[in-house]
Amino acid sequence: MVGILSAMKRWHLFELEDQPWVPRAIRDGGTDVLDAMFTRLGMYRPVADRLRALLEATGERQLVDLGSGGGGGALAMQGYLRGDGAPGAQLVLTDRFPNASAAARVAGRGDAEVRYHRAPVDAFAVPAELRGVRTMYSALHHFQPDDVRRLIASAVADRTPLAFFDVAASPGLRRLPGVLVPVAMIPNLVILFVLTLALVPLVRPVRASRLLFTYVLPFIPLLYAWDGTVSALRAYRPDELAALVRDIPGADAYVWDIGSAGTGVRSVVFVTGRPR
Repeated sequence: MVGILSAMKRWHLFELEDQPWVPRAIRDGGTDVLDAMFTRLGMYRPVADRLRALLEATGERQLVDLGSGGGGGALAMQGYLRGDGAPGAQLVLTDRFPNASAAARVAGRGDAEVRYHRAPVDAFAVPAELRGVRTMYSALHHFQPDDVRRLIASAVADRTPLAFFDVAASPGLRRLPGVLVPVAMIPNLVILFVLTLALVPLVRPVRASRLLFTYVLPFIPLLYAWDGTVSALRAYRPDELAALVRDIPGADAYVWDIGSAGTGVRSVVFVTGRPR
């Protein structure tokens, strides 16, 4: 597999989750496992204060999550905000490919402040009725730089606050010569494949399709291992995101906070912005 090394020194290999031909049961299974892992790691706990500050500064009381996948990042953040005594906020989960398993989990929670929007939502053209702070978790790396700029520009054009959080780029991987990248991928692929086998029994609700495509036909572990490894190669650095923001028309009318938080596997890059 040959990757494309961009001018930003990111390897933008394809992710299986992004391919429309991947069956929904396998795609949803992969995102369910990812969300289960992030929830157990407390992946986005280090940036809860960033979102809390944005809510307080804007007075917004609705979060519109884009590219929600299984919803794990947004749901975990909702729990952090409540635990820290922040004012209540309604949460709407959306995705270009709505996740049936996540929708069932949300409905089963019986939480009046959380709902899953079952119709597909294009993150580049959010419907006018979905107003509030636009959030993203573990999704920015799916987009090429021009598309990240489009995502942020769409919020700026709508005068909408935003808070995007993602895995941070690995300094070690970024320093590797390109020829060594395939070699560096092998241990990560093996670890993530095995990790999937351990995590699937912990995902709720239990689904026969998830068990079938994990332990009989291991398509979910293969998807998770490949996409998880590729995500590390696609991830952005804060300076790269700041450079993208500077090119957006109207960006100077926003207050921006761009940086990273956490350490190790909980290292997160963030972009928050609000109209002045």
